Amino acid sequence: MLKQRVITGAVLVLLVMISILLLPNIVFAFVAAAVVLGIGGWEWAKLAGLNDVIQQILFIVSLLLFALAIYLSLYAFWQTLVIVGLVVWVAILYLLMTYHQDSLLYQNTKWLLPSMAFPVLLTAWASILILQVHNADMLLYLILLIAVADSSAYFMGKRFGKNKLAPQLSPGKTLEGMLGAIIGASIWSLLAAIYFDLGQLNWPFFMLLSIVTAILSIGGDLFESLLKREACQKDSGTILPGHGGILDRIDSLLAAAPFFTMGIVLGGIRELSSVTY
Repeated sequence: MLKQRVITGAVLVLLVMISILLLPNIVFAFVAAAVVLGIGGWEWAKLAGLNDVIQQILFIVSLLLFALAIYLSLYAFWQTLVIVGLVVWVAILYLLMTYHQDSLLYQNTKWLLPSMAFPVLLTAWASILILQVHNADMLLYLILLIAVADSSAYFMGKRFGKNKLAPQLSPGKTLEGMLGAIIGASIWSLLAAIYFDLGQLNWPFFMLLSIVTAILSIGGDLFESLLKREACQKDSGTILPGHGGILDRIDSLLAAAPFFTMGIVLGGIRELSSVTY
């Protein structure tokens, strides 16, 4: 299993780097839509209780139609879209903090989890496009930031973890692990600030943005845990040998991408006025 996981991981890293750095913007947009909205949406539909194939197909088609409408006028209102997504994530964080395994909330409101896919998946996809078309290096930085934070949380939690972060959702996650994610993100963002030559005046904001992004990425992971727990599933799918499904790989990115992209814009670190579609 470890060998299979390593091989799959290496192939994924190669494909992601090629897609971000070499694909034309329009091709990248459609590839990202196929992965995030197509495959990811399919897995979400099944986890959210849409078991009928017709329902699943309509769900995916609806996501892709919304994506097409967004793509045709992305630059005109992408900030509004991302703000809506961030508001939804605030609501999701509340749901995570108040979650109980014996709650009947999601069984009694069967529309809730399927409907959340639209703001969550679409805003993440739009944010990824904005970063890739403007500065592919910054998108790679975000993905690596999440990987560094996740790895730091794992090793710190494994070595020192005692206090559970969200025992109702993911008993393996600890407060010590989250501290590890913060430390890892701090070091990685400092190195990136030097590499990108952001200027020392921008360092504190960029590092703080990266740290909060890393913390939010944990929220994305926990939300997928909620989806899987409600569906009584261990993984979101089986498409990635040794890793599970697409959602298992991008869950952290779904929460992190909108916040990071908006922070880059509002902080003036990367100007997006020249981005057009």
